[in-house]
Amino acid sequence: MKNENTEDTELAAKMKLGDRSAFNVLYEKYSTRIIRSAYLLTGDYQLSEDIMQETFVKCFLHCRELKDNSRFEVWLMQIMHRTAWKLISRRKAEVPEEEIENQAEKSEENDCFSSALRDEQSTRINVAMAKMCGKYREVLILYYYDELSVREIARATGCFEGTVKSRLYKARTLIRSQLQSHEEKEVMFHAGSENIG
Repeated sequence: MKNENTEDTELAAKMKLGDRSAFNVLYEKYSTRIIRSAYLLTGDYQLSEDIMQETFVKCFLHCRELKDNSRFEVWLMQIMHRTAWKLISRRKAEVPEEEIENQAEKSEENDCFSSALRDEQSTRINVAMAKMCGKYREVLILYYYDELSVREIARATGCFEGTVKSRLYKARTLIRSQLQSHEEKEVMFHAGSENIG
């Protein structure tokens, strides 16, 4: 069976020669992942769809700029993250925390996100991620959701590997802190309820 990277390499080569069907295969393979990553960055499903569409338009129009066909996945994620930050900055406003929580609760309606946000812990993690600074959220998404290596994240974001590691460490610390704070509040709430009863 052909390895995924080999398949992407061949498809990217064909796409660069103008093969529309190769592009369609890559679109089908990566579109859901792009939307999911964009949603985790923005907390806005409609904006995520815009990011996904613009990412693939740029992919098709600029595919000849891809120097190494075997690096297609990292190159595509790089386009997605640049596109996302461009569209986010265009909006010039952070998504309100309440909207993130509402989106998380409605996620069962969206097949793309239902598996990622199914249980309560996942929802808490996503809410915690929504509260953190974009540069920390970005490395978490690339590392855990897109499964890129530290080196690939460094290439996709234009940072040094040491910076990526440092941001990952800080992001994990922020997530742990948020989850612990939530658990402590729950313990206090239950203790208070028992005293009332």
